[in-house]
Amino acid sequence: MSESDKSFTVSDRRHFTPDGRPREDGDGEEAAAPQATFDPRAEARRTVPGPPVDFSHFLLGLAAQAGALLGGGEDPGNATAQESLEAARSIISIFEMLKDKTEGRRTPDEEALLADLLFELRMTYVGKTRAGGE
Repeated sequence: MSESDKSFTVSDRRHFTPDGRPREDGDGEEAAAPQATFDPRAEARRTVPGPPVDFSHFLLGLAAQAGALLGGGEDPGNATAQESLEAARSIISIFEMLKDKTEGRRTPDEEALLADLLFELRMTYVGKTRAGGE
């Protein structure tokens, strides 16, 4: 495509330079937008403060979600009790899959945590389904 065939131009109107400094008035208005490369590891380091999440934290987060669904509280998505039980059952299935897929690769603490959480969630699920007459 020749220079005369262009139907539009691209102007960089960002308020900051690529290195994060505030752009001066008129600085870069005529310049083409710089080519950016995306490094997901660098992006994760910038946006996620604190220590990395380990397997135990992941399990506890899933358990909290399942517990909220099994708790019978008001669901933010206005799900019915049946939908909440189905969603909780899906999370319990995820726990079962994780138990199978990580066999032999868990620490003793992770092993105990996974077994305890899975037992508690199963028992709560069974109690809720029997109480509901299902």
